[in-house]
Amino acid sequence: MGITKYLSRAMIAGCLSTVPISFAYADGSVSFTSDIAPMMKGRPIFEQFITQSFSIADTGWGIRIDSPTMPNMGGARMGPYRFNAIWHSQKGDIPVTLIIDTKTQFFDIHHREIVGGDLRKTISIRETLDSIEIEPPKEN
Repeated sequence: MGITKYLSRAMIAGCLSTVPISFAYADGSVSFTSDIAPMMKGRPIFEQFITQSFSIADTGWGIRIDSPTMPNMGGARMGPYRFNAIWHSQKGDIPVTLIIDTKTQFFDIHHREIVGGDLRKTISIRETLDSIEIEPPKEN
């Protein structure tokens, strides 16, 4: 796990640990085309690398926010996102799981970023593409 990914998860875990309510989440489906591709526009070289190196299934999974910790975000998704993909490597096409890691910011009703432990006032999030990981596909 990269240090950036570790720190991002540690920051979210740290923020959430100060909230007396447990943070509940599960996987929720997302579309690569409508949910992830627009996020990549801010990183054109990264976008070009991903679209040229992989054939990506449109349906993937992200963290589904559904808890009292963020009551105004019921059902929203956030990264990391996982997609089945084919990696077009120099050794040929290889089935993989492509993981899209994001940086997430949380905002209140006044569009101010929430910095600290209490995320209950979150009404929106903004994600930016951070990094990718490649894993062998999970065995069913």
